[in-house]
Amino acid sequence: MSAITHKFLKVDGLEDRLYQSNISKACLEQSTLVILPTGMGKTVVALRIMLERLESGKILLMAPTKPLAQQHFDFFNEFLNAEVSLFTGAISPSERVPLWSSSQIIISTPQVISKDIEANRASLEDFSLVIFDEAHRAVGNYAYVEIGRHYLEVAKNHLSTGMTASPGSSKPEIIRLCRDLGITAVENRDESDSDVSEYIQPIKTRWVKIDMPGAVKDIANQLRKLQDYLCGKLYKGGFLDRPRKVSTTMILEAGKKLQRRFAQTKPSTPPNIFNLMTTQAMAMKTAHAILTVETQGIIQFLDYSSRIIDEAKAKKSNRANKWLSTNSDWKVAHEIAKVNKANHPKLSRLVELVELQLEIGTSKFIIFSEIRHTASLIVEKLSKIQGAHPVRFVGQGSREGDKGMTQKQQKEILDQFRNGEYNILVATSVGEEGLDIPSTDAVIFYEPVSSAIRLIQRRGRTGRNRPGEVFIFVTLGSRDEAALWSSRGKEQQMQDIFAAGRLEIDVPTTEELAGSNFLENGESVQTTFRKN
Repeated sequence: MSAITHKFLKVDGLEDRLYQSNISKACLEQSTLVILPTGMGKTVVALRIMLERLESGKILLMAPTKPLAQQHFDFFNEFLNAEVSLFTGAISPSERVPLWSSSQIIISTPQVISKDIEANRASLEDFSLVIFDEAHRAVGNYAYVEIGRHYLEVAKNHLSTGMTASPGSSKPEIIRLCRDLGITAVENRDESDSDVSEYIQPIKTRWVKIDMPGAVKDIANQLRKLQDYLCGKLYKGGFLDRPRKVSTTMILEAGKKLQRRFAQTKPSTPPNIFNLMTTQAMAMKTAHAILTVETQGIIQFLDYSSRIIDEAKAKKSNRANKWLSTNSDWKVAHEIAKVNKANHPKLSRLVELVELQLEIGTSKFIIFSEIRHTASLIVEKLSKIQGAHPVRFVGQGSREGDKGMTQKQQKEILDQFRNGEYNILVATSVGEEGLDIPSTDAVIFYEPVSSAIRLIQRRGRTGRNRPGEVFIFVTLGSRDEAALWSSRGKEQQMQDIFAAGRLEIDVPTTEELAGSNFLENGESVQTTFRKN
């Protein structure tokens, strides 16, 4: 194995991989979005670009979470012979000001950088390189967008690099990502590329199909009657295109339309707009209830329904909860659930699968579950299996009756998972990205996700150093099926975008990117999607 050598490297030992060298060279030519599978060394690519830009000016690398920023800081501080500083919200603005001057490399969360720029405590004028880790986050009002614009406007020697395993599933999404970060080239690698294939392990994906229990169907059907009634009102109001067979995405869009109408008409907003906003909130809650009972189980639905009913009794309860708690369809669904308390058959199938996998030698699992209550039930059931040592892993936010984890607790659990004290990590979405989670033998989706980005992030938790397996649980006839086909279709779209190798797309020129209207206007320039 040949190793990377450079005058700015403190220590040797990093493998000199051809694809990382090729990508870093391309990134030095122009601002580039790097799309690389999880576990393929995006951090080493970033390091190689840094090595060549250190003498040209300061360097900024941003990561979306504190733990990931800390992980990057530890890595670059170990390997680079340079002054590296870590910025997070824990470091006060007054402490950061001198570090902006003395640091050669700054590792930070984007929110901190955005605040310092806004307060005129810092400028990126003298930065020769800005790296956006998990670049797919650069949408809407996320801080990456504002920072990308600022850097392009003020930099004397501009070079941006975005890094992600999953940029988006459509060409417009990728174009917008490039626009927002001032990027004009994309370097994409997957298992089909000759310089990468030897490092990629095969991942086998299997679908575990579950029949929907009769009581679950009864509850879901009762709730659908309610949803059709609510969506019918939104349709009559002109905020939905159809009254029935409405997806959650459509209901969300109706909410956005209502918010825009509210903003346009205040302070004399018509009463029907307020009523429809409440109706939209009730439709969203009903959609969530259907999703919960079909994909998680009756117990989880009963928990959700009971919270709405209890909250409706409070003096300051919102109109949506009060109306739902007295609605006949909701009450019938709640009563059916009380009579038919039972775990979803997914849970027993999961127990069978884990028992079998442990018998054949699978040593580490990650199980992803959307709902914390479900994660707790999974840990409770799996704890009874000989050889299974599960632990729940959730985010920092607290819910009613469910306190979140601190960063310290998260780190302790991941360390215990890494050293084998636990062999099954039962995680909510917090485990998908932004944390240093060890590679596993198998990943289990307790329910499919509709996002291609989330599908890729979850799957990337296995198959890094050895072949991996992915199991996706699907309740037949439920929204699980729609989510499964949605994410698979979006991933295929993403793959098709890069299948041709070189593509020409419309992105703004540098001058237009620096202007105030660059998101709306732009002449056609060549953006290259390279696969070799």
